[in-house]
Amino acid sequence: MWKPKRSVLKEAAVKRETKDRVEAQALADEIDNKTVVVRLKVGAEDKAFGSITNQDIASALKAQHRVEIDRHKIDMKEPIRTLGEHEVSLKLHRDVAAHVNVIVTQDR
Repeated sequence: MWKPKRSVLKEAAVKRETKDRVEAQALADEIDNKTVVVRLKVGAEDKAFGSITNQDIASALKAQHRVEIDRHKIDMKEPIRTLGEHEVSLKLHRDVAAHVNVIVTQDR
């Protein structure tokens, strides 16, 4: 039975890695520093009900900029629970990162 040589497999892996990086960089160039507006339910005394998660940001990017981002690539330490402007980083690839500005407005 014929087995491909290691160099052929390594070459294919390098090619795939390069293609993934180029695609991630193109996506980063397209969405870097874009702004998305997300609504957060707010009650009396500006107390937030719930929070903005990476899934909410992914949905907002898709709806407002027609860009699909996997929610796992949105790098948030914890959900956003305050109104105002927040900068959220995206890890699109090991070597490629981007940022989006998230404006959280109140939805009473």
